[in-house]
Amino acid sequence: MQRILEWRKRLVIGAAAVGTLAVLGSLGWLVYDNTHYIATDNASIAGELVQIASPDAGRIAALPRGVGDTITPGEALATVDIPLSTVIPGGGSRNTFLDARDRLAPVTSPVEGVVVSRSVHLGDTVAAGQVLFTIVDTRNLWVVANIEETRIREVRPGQAVDVTIDSLRQTVPGVVETIIPVSTSTFSLIPAQNAGGNFTKVVQLVPVRISLLSQHPLALIIGASASVRIRL
Repeated sequence: MQRILEWRKRLVIGAAAVGTLAVLGSLGWLVYDNTHYIATDNASIAGELVQIASPDAGRIAALPRGVGDTITPGEALATVDIPLSTVIPGGGSRNTFLDARDRLAPVTSPVEGVVVSRSVHLGDTVAAGQVLFTIVDTRNLWVVANIEETRIREVRPGQAVDVTIDSLRQTVPGVVETIIPVSTSTFSLIPAQNAGGNFTKVVQLVPVRISLLSQHPLALIIGASASVRIRL
């Protein structure tokens, strides 16, 4: 009986020791990670949305491209049939207006990208400057990570970043490009006010722009969630 009690005692002590070592190991890892990295899952893919407008008023005569199509620079997205008028002097001070042959104006893309929005259909009448397409410039995508203001002083341009993209379940390399000198609350419809006796101080978030070093082969989606680990 005594041996059984001793064995149980040693087992309990051993289990407690293993548990203590595990807790200390976890705490040590957390301290190391917090010292050498800044991590956040408050991040997303961002990019430039290029709007393509009609050069003049007219009718959509051709519409070879639609949502989801990949576009190259200079490629025609649509053709606008623009009616022209010719002014012919006659009868003293009177001018006679005659319809002339129409001009077909191609609407081209200035960038390489993917069509994410098309607001017209074949045969539609459009006004001058009306937006017809919206294109994502796939050559210029980045990540915006929101970092707590208490740690933003540790972030520097040029620091390496591990970016995990949720939609792809992949981690890709990145680099801190710039720290945007404004908090995210500045863009709120109703910014926080410091006046009043019941003000509660809240840690603000500062957006950091991160360049992706291998974005071209990836099917990135603007607005998709991401997680980042900035190496200090």
